[in-house]
Amino acid sequence: MTAEAAAEVIERLAVAVGPSGDWSGHSLRRGFATAARAAGHDPLEIARAGGWVDGSRVLARYMDDVDRVKNSPLVGISL
Repeated sequence: MTAEAAAEVIERLAVAVGPSGDWSGHSLRRGFATAARAAGHDPLEIARAGGWVDGSRVLARYMDDVDRVKNSPLVGISL
């Protein structure tokens, strides 16, 4: 299956279940990375499982996004 065919299948399934927006294989890959990091998994293991090269700046940005939210001083306070 080509990347284009996979993206088409993902788009059709996403439309069928309701969320709107642009969906692709990238959406699933990034979603995996951010969900795994939010669950506390090690970035190196996430990189290996997701096929990112060692030192990937893109993956590092995904990890930073999750960590920034998780470590926000607003977490755990009632505002």
